[in-house]
Amino acid sequence: MNLLNPLAFLFALLAVPIVLLYLLRLQRREQSVSSTLLWRQVTMDREANMLWQRLRRNLLLFLQLATLAFFIFALARPYVNLPGAVSGRSIVLLDASASMQATDVKPSRFEAARAHVRNAINSLGVNDRMTLIVVDGAPRALSTLTGDKSQLFDALESARPSLDAADWSAAIALAVATGAGNDDTTTLVVSDGANADDLRLLTGKARFIPIGSSGDNIAISTLTLRRTVRGLSAFVRVTNHGARDDRVLVSLRADGALVDARTLDVPAGKSAEWTIGNINPNVTHVYAEIDEAKHNALDLDDVAHAINATNTTRRALLLTRGNRFLEQALATLPGLRVTRAVTAPLGVQNYDLYVLDSMTMPLPAQANALLIGAQSVFTTSEVFSNTAYVRTESHPIARNVDWRNVNVLDARRVNAPDWLRPVIESQGGPLVLAGESPDEALQRVVVIPFDLRRSDLPLQIAFPILIANSVEWLAPAQGLNVPLSVKPGEVMPMPENTRVTLPSGEEVIAGRRGFAQTNQVGVYAFDTGRAQGAFAVNFNNTSESRIAPNPDLQVGNADATSAQPAAVPTSQREFWHWLAVLALILLIVEWWIYQQGVPTFQRKA
Repeated sequence: MNLLNPLAFLFALLAVPIVLLYLLRLQRREQSVSSTLLWRQVTMDREANMLWQRLRRNLLLFLQLATLAFFIFALARPYVNLPGAVSGRSIVLLDASASMQATDVKPSRFEAARAHVRNAINSLGVNDRMTLIVVDGAPRALSTLTGDKSQLFDALESARPSLDAADWSAAIALAVATGAGNDDTTTLVVSDGANADDLRLLTGKARFIPIGSSGDNIAISTLTLRRTVRGLSAFVRVTNHGARDDRVLVSLRADGALVDARTLDVPAGKSAEWTIGNINPNVTHVYAEIDEAKHNALDLDDVAHAINATNTTRRALLLTRGNRFLEQALATLPGLRVTRAVTAPLGVQNYDLYVLDSMTMPLPAQANALLIGAQSVFTTSEVFSNTAYVRTESHPIARNVDWRNVNVLDARRVNAPDWLRPVIESQGGPLVLAGESPDEALQRVVVIPFDLRRSDLPLQIAFPILIANSVEWLAPAQGLNVPLSVKPGEVMPMPENTRVTLPSGEEVIAGRRGFAQTNQVGVYAFDTGRAQGAFAVNFNNTSESRIAPNPDLQVGNADATSAQPAAVPTSQREFWHWLAVLALILLIVEWWIYQQGVPTFQRKA
């Protein structure tokens, strides 16, 4: 045992006045009396209160001296050197990725990891310092470098597991900025080791505490909806990420009502598919769920949601003299009712989309338009024939569009406003433009400034994809151009002040930069005031569904399985607080005995 404050023993001198108080007695004035028979008690008190007398055994004196001794030892701060998780300066990397919510370790991997970090905090000595970093999709420090255990405990309790994969490269950069790599700093990694190969790049002293015992997990990896002649059809894929075959019960529900349930045999490391037809095409929400499975340690991927946006009918006006390819491309799009005309009909303001194929017509305010070929909405200048493909800009209408094999004979140069930007460019000029008008004249516009018949675009796979993307961007199925399914944490493009109802039932208002509170799995309903709809947030992360732990993960230059006893750090474990508690208990006992009037111990004559 060692002492951090040995000068506290000077307080032992307080024992001297305590003993003197029991040696010094009360003095009384002498008075002569005729007889002492009736004054025997007085004479006994007189003998007891002589100025100096032999110290007798006294329980209260013993308790007071013992209390003083315990207080002195507590002030001296004794400690012993015990093996600990860390010593000196330490940085703790706490894995908070989605796989840490697996329950193969009870109650969960994350809670088991938190218990290890709690023990590490408890083992800190008086000169030890620690920083706690939580590692998820956006690693961050929860505490400064401190030896204050209460601050570290508060930071640890504030940590929560996420639905993201751990960004270990960012965590390593943050740890290095905090001091990792220094000779006097130890990095403690508490993780299941899944998908953490980047940790071998960690520099300096490092230790790894592995969490997890099994990789068994069943996940719904795919749920898609498709409209058929008989209604709505759903496709479900169930994947077994574990090492053991399993039999699972999967159910499919539409708007909360059970549609069907089936038992699927899923071999280890493989998938099983299930197609369900004849679903009511007017439902808005379909979800599949794993109800029973023998070997399934992660619940996050047991459910998948799909929004049926095809039950919303959009009306489009196609103004053309005849274009079979364009008409077929529009006719195959679900939820789009196309009216074909050669001249502009009455009531043109009632359409969600206007498609002008080398035709002209006055467009109503806030119209969404797909303009193909020569038209008068925007003026055009010279014709250029140098149409060799150059590049494609990032835009929703260009998603999955491969323009490299498209040949265009010639195109017109469009005198476009600043908000209409090129999406697909050739050597001579833009071949596809798109933009959103800042005024009320138009809303969204896509321009293809060449006649489709003077190109082979209608014969290429890029044509139906471009038309489908353009229609979805110009006239979204839900009245708002938002994806039907996103991953947790993804920012949704939404107008400011859009009301969004979370899966928990809470209502949130979207800000200027869209809606970012997509951290719950489930269905989100939105209302812009002009359009209503929904989107789903699904945990669809194959890497995090593979929850097999990696206890042999190499962290830095040290292997977790080759740690030797000599490398285990020691820390100064103080126990003064226990001595202080004992002193307080003795003080309470001494007060109670004094109140009860327990007599002192005296020898019999």
